[in-house]
Amino acid sequence: MNLSVIKQNKIIYFSFRLVIICLALEIFVFNINSAHLLFGKYEEKVLDISSAELQNFDAVSGTNESGGNSVIEFKGINTPVGTICFEAQSDKKSVVEFSVDMSDDTNSAGYRWGAAKANVIKDNIRSRTVPCNFSGNVHDLRISFNTDDDETVLLSSIRINTPIRFHFSIIRFIIMIGAGFIVYSLVSPEIFFRKYSEVQNKAELAAKVFTVFMVLLSLFVTNMARYKDSDHSIAKDFGSTWGNQITMELVESFENGRVDIMTDMNEKLLELENPYDWSQRTDEVGSYPWDHLLYNGKYYSYYGIAPVLTLFLPYHKLTGCYFPSCWAVFIFGAFGIIFLTKFWLSLADKFFKNTYASLILAGLVIMQLSSGIILCNFSPLFYEIAQSSGFLCTVAGAYFLMSSNVLGEGKVVRWRVAVSGIWLSLGVLCRPTISVYCMAAMILLFAGFRKINYLSDRKQGFSYLACALVPYIVIGSVQMWYNYARFGNPFDFGIQYSLTINDFTSSQYHTHFAVAGFWGFLFQPPVFTETFPFFRADRIQLFTPQGYYFVATGAALGLIWKALPVAAYGKALHAYRYSQDKNKRLYAVIIAAVCIICPFAVIFSIWESGFAARYCVDFVWEMITGAMIICFIIHNNCRENTKIHLNKMLIFSLGISVVMNTAQLWSYITPPEQFSVEWQAKALSFARLFEFWI
Repeated sequence: MNLSVIKQNKIIYFSFRLVIICLALEIFVFNINSAHLLFGKYEEKVLDISSAELQNFDAVSGTNESGGNSVIEFKGINTPVGTICFEAQSDKKSVVEFSVDMSDDTNSAGYRWGAAKANVIKDNIRSRTVPCNFSGNVHDLRISFNTDDDETVLLSSIRINTPIRFHFSIIRFIIMIGAGFIVYSLVSPEIFFRKYSEVQNKAELAAKVFTVFMVLLSLFVTNMARYKDSDHSIAKDFGSTWGNQITMELVESFENGRVDIMTDMNEKLLELENPYDWSQRTDEVGSYPWDHLLYNGKYYSYYGIAPVLTLFLPYHKLTGCYFPSCWAVFIFGAFGIIFLTKFWLSLADKFFKNTYASLILAGLVIMQLSSGIILCNFSPLFYEIAQSSGFLCTVAGAYFLMSSNVLGEGKVVRWRVAVSGIWLSLGVLCRPTISVYCMAAMILLFAGFRKINYLSDRKQGFSYLACALVPYIVIGSVQMWYNYARFGNPFDFGIQYSLTINDFTSSQYHTHFAVAGFWGFLFQPPVFTETFPFFRADRIQLFTPQGYYFVATGAALGLIWKALPVAAYGKALHAYRYSQDKNKRLYAVIIAAVCIICPFAVIFSIWESGFAARYCVDFVWEMITGAMIICFIIHNNCRENTKIHLNKMLIFSLGISVVMNTAQLWSYITPPEQFSVEWQAKALSFARLFEFWI
C-alpha cells in the first residue's frame, strides 16, 4: 500500500503518522540517555569499595553496619565519569536513595555537594544507572545513603561509565498511541465530532468502556493496601472476625437491640472537666474509642446506619463474619461510578442530542476523574464507608430521578420517582450532608407534579405524590427515630459530642475557616515538580488563620484546575439568554439549587470539621454537571466554526483534567508505607517511564 492510498483513508493515515511520531519519541526522547556516553572517552570501571574510606559501611558484607548515614568515599579516581551504576537493594523499602558529592576539573579543591543523585528502585534494572554531567576528570567521589534503624541495604558494587541500556517500553508506547487515538476520535467528524444523536450507540459504548476502566482503577487502588499483608486473600478478607465502628461495632449493637456502642466505658474519661477537650485526654486517662460520640455516659456512632442495615448487618447474620471495609468502599464506589455514567448518559439523551458526542464524552471523563471517589479507596476506613455509600446513593438517586421524566419530554415514570426517593433518603442515612440534595430534589419532584394531570385525575396525582414523598417520609423517620433514641432530639446527629481532635461543643464559627475551605476545594493551584506526574497537590493554604484549623489530609487541589469547564459558570447568563426551552426558568432554578447552592452549603459546613481531600465526593460531580450544561447550551447556539474551537478547548481541558487528577491521586499516596514494598516499586517504575532525563 503506497502513501497516496494511505492518505485516502483518514483513519489509516492518522494511524500511520501517529505510530511514526510515537516511535520517534520512544527512540529519540525517552531513550536519550542511551546516547549519553557517545561523545566522550569514558572507560567502564568497577570501583573497589574495599579501598574506599568508609563510614558505617562494611566492605566485606556490602551492607551498612547500622541505621543512619553511610558514606563511601573514593579518592584520586582521576577519570571522566559519565554514569554511575549502583547494584543495591533495601530489605525494607522499595527504593535506595544515593547522594553523590564530587570534585572535578571545574572544582578540584573540594566537593560539590549533592552534584548527582540516584534512586535505585527494587527490581528496576534501568534505575540502577544514572547519567552524570560532570566536567573533565573526576578527582574524588563521595557516595552516601541513609537507612532506618532496622533497615539493611546491600550494595554489591559501584561501577562508573556503564552504558545506559536502551529500553523500548511497550506500556509507554501503548499509552501514547491510546492518547493519540482518543484525541483523534474527539476531533474527527467520522467518529465523535458529530451530533450525539447520530453516534449515540458508539458514544454509549465508549462511555461504558471508560466506566469499566474507572472501576478497574478503583479495584487496583483497593488492592494496593491489601498487598502489604503477605498473607492476604479474599477468603481471609471475607472471613474477618473483626471490624471498625461501622462494620462491627454498630452491627453488634443493632443485633443486641441497642443504639449505643457496646464498649466498656472509661470512667476516668467521665471524670474529666471536659472529656471533649483532646488536651485533657492524657495518657493517664487511658484508652477510649477515637472519633466516637460520648453522650450521657455512653458511646455512640456519628456515622450513617444505611450501610449497616443494607450490607454489614445482613452479612454478619448470614456468615458470622464482618464484611471487610476495603471491599465495601470498593463496591459502593464502583456502583457509584456506574450510576454516574448512567445519569450522565440519561441527561445527554434527554436534553443534548444535538450536542456533539465529543463534548458529551469529554464531560463524562472529566466528571468521573474529578469526582474524588477513587480517593476513598486509598485508606478505606469508616470515614470512607460513609462517603462512598453516600456518593452511591446520591448518584443513583439522581439517575432514577432524571430517567423518571420529571424533567423534559415523556410520561412520568412513577416507580422511578419512588426509587430515586429511596436512594436519596438512604443517602442521608449514610451521610447527613446529603440532606441538602434531598431538599433540592423537591424542586424536581414539583416539576414532575406539574406534568401530572392531577386536576382531572386526582387518583393519578395522589399516586404520584405517594411515590414522590413516601420514601423520604418513611426513611427519614428512621433517621429521626435513631437521632431521638440517642440524643432525645430527632434533628440532632450528635457530631458535637465527638471524641476527636477538636472540641466541637466549644468551637466557634469563623468566616476565615469557611473561606479556607472554599479556596482549598475550588481554587488552590497545583505546584510544579520535576518528577512524575510533574504537578503536586500540596497541603491546603490557610492564609495564616490565626487559630486552629484541622487538616486531615493534604493533596489540596482546586476544582477549577481539575475541571476547567467549571469556569463556564461565568457564562451562565449568556446560556440562559441563548436557551429556547420554555421551561428555562425552572431549569435555571434547578441548576442553581443542585449545582451551586447545595455544593456551596456542603463546602461551607466543612469549616468546623477541617479539610480532607476526600470530602470532594459530596459536591464535585454536581458542580461539574451544571457547568457542562452551560457549555452544551452555548455550544448548541454558536456557529459551526466556533463549535470547532469550543471542542478543541474542551479536549484541552480533558488533557489538563487527566494530568491534574493524576497529580492529586499521586500526591494523596502518603505515607507510602501504608502500601506494600512491591507496589511502591511498581509505582516508582511507572513514574520513571516518563522521567526520561533521569
